[in-house]
Amino acid sequence: MDLKLPNWVRLVILVSALMQLGFGLTLLIDPDRIAELWPWKLPPLTARLLGASTLVSVPMALLVVWINRFAVAAIPLVMMLTYRVLQLLAGAIHHARFAPDSLVTWNYFGGGLLMAATFAFPLIAARREGLPSASPSQPFAQSMKWIVPGLARTILAALGALYLALGLAFLISGAAAKPLWFDAAGLTPLTARLFASPLPGLGLGIILVSQAKDWREIMVPAIGMTTIGIVGTLSLMLDCANFAPQSGAAWFVAATPPILLVVGVALLWSKPKI
Repeated sequence: MDLKLPNWVRLVILVSALMQLGFGLTLLIDPDRIAELWPWKLPPLTARLLGASTLVSVPMALLVVWINRFAVAAIPLVMMLTYRVLQLLAGAIHHARFAPDSLVTWNYFGGGLLMAATFAFPLIAARREGLPSASPSQPFAQSMKWIVPGLARTILAALGALYLALGLAFLISGAAAKPLWFDAAGLTPLTARLFASPLPGLGLGIILVSQAKDWREIMVPAIGMTTIGIVGTLSLMLDCANFAPQSGAAWFVAATPPILLVVGVALLWSKPKI
């Protein structure tokens, strides 16, 4: 039986997505405004990439709200929850950088906690049969069996595990992860842990995609990957003068947007014919 999300969850996700859209586009277009929107200053390329990583959640969140089926929402919710939890952890580790009386601080922690709780609730409620039934008249009511070669699933799982490991490396190493970065302006411990947030969420999402049996489960993550592929590549192109990978691993991290673009398009292309 298909389940759906409570309306209050959909409302919170919708409002957050619209806020993230404004934040992400602002940094993508004008990264110098980072000081107005973020608790600490970032160099232009890194600021643009922060905006790009924020924008990836926007189409996923809007589709989760519109389609309103837990089968479609489950993997995106895991990805977005992981991102929020690790972003909060990065802020907690470097709490001294946050002014207690700043609106940006309250938005970072208060808004982050609210979104983490909102993403977690349906995942927990679904396991306890605490979500309402979805209407058969809503979009994507019919299951779409996803059949792909075992090798493709293995490659996806390995790619996801690699991104998960990279994210943990940024989180644990802090500034010592500099050889993995590619911004000529350098890498601070806080920035390293900030960019630990999207990579594990992405990695977990790809691992879950590799295990999926229903194409509806992977459709929204695939659109998210395509989004980060486009806006992340655009960020690198706009600030190519500051692009300076220091190692093979840094080149791989920098290649993440085009890699995800290819993976996302391939997953969308694999839609089964009904």
